[in-house]
Amino acid sequence: MNHQKFPRVLSALALLCAFLLVFSACGKDSDSDSAYSAISEDSASEAENPAASSSEASSEVSSDEPSSESSSDPAPSGTDAAPGLVAESARVDASYFDDAVFVGDSVSLKLEYYNVATGVMGNAKFLTSGSLGSNNALWDVSEESVHPSYQGEKMRIEDAIPLTGAKKVYIMLGMNDIGAYGVDASVESFQTLIGKILEKTPDATIYVQSVTPKAEGTEWETLNNQTITEYNEKLLAVCEENGWYYLDVASVMHDDNGFLIADYCSDPGPDGMGIHFTDSGCQTWADYLYTHTAPEKAGAASPDTERI
Repeated sequence: MNHQKFPRVLSALALLCAFLLVFSACGKDSDSDSAYSAISEDSASEAENPAASSSEASSEVSSDEPSSESSSDPAPSGTDAAPGLVAESARVDASYFDDAVFVGDSVSLKLEYYNVATGVMGNAKFLTSGSLGSNNALWDVSEESVHPSYQGEKMRIEDAIPLTGAKKVYIMLGMNDIGAYGVDASVESFQTLIGKILEKTPDATIYVQSVTPKAEGTEWETLNNQTITEYNEKLLAVCEENGWYYLDVASVMHDDNGFLIADYCSDPGPDGMGIHFTDSGCQTWADYLYTHTAPEKAGAASPDTERI
């Protein structure tokens, strides 16, 4: 009997040791699981509400930044008076144009010559050049460029205007653009040029003059009275959008069929260009300008009365 009990005692002791080893191992795994559980719960909380911590950090960073309301003020208007088509007004005299500058191509160059002979536009300055357009006016000045000259120096229009001291800018361009670049591209270049002028002379009053019609028998495929009319209509819309004044000079220069009045044309067809004016045409143009003016702005520079 004693021999039979001894093996049982050994077996019981072996089982007891095994139980103690297993219990010790389970205790270590339990501590590790508790630590992992605490980390994963925190991570889950942030995942459920990612803005909880980021919003607090953002509020600390942005609390000193200015509110967006402070930068939402509207941009100042380009003019104090109603933009668009200028209605007929009381007639002014030649001195009204003493602080004006006329920008244009060879059509305006003829008005310059007429003014030199008659003084009809007072002491107005002229930045005119044959073949000038709003597109090539944006090019760099070079020996080959057609930029106008002021006081003997060829320069870009936006740089020359401040030197004249002009308060009023009368601009007629497009005759050399429409046929080459099309109506839309020509209008876009015109807008760009006006923008550059206003960057350098922000207080100037802008008078956009419509392009005048061509004489009968001188129309081209891409430059004709239809494309000129389309261009002028878009110029009017641009003036209304930007607060610039629009002068419909063409309205007093065409006959019942829409052509340049024959008596006003110095280069009629079939061999002429049909765009340049006689003295009587220039006088009609001047008379229109005398009776279509807008309220003047205050604060512009005094004109330089030296004639170019």
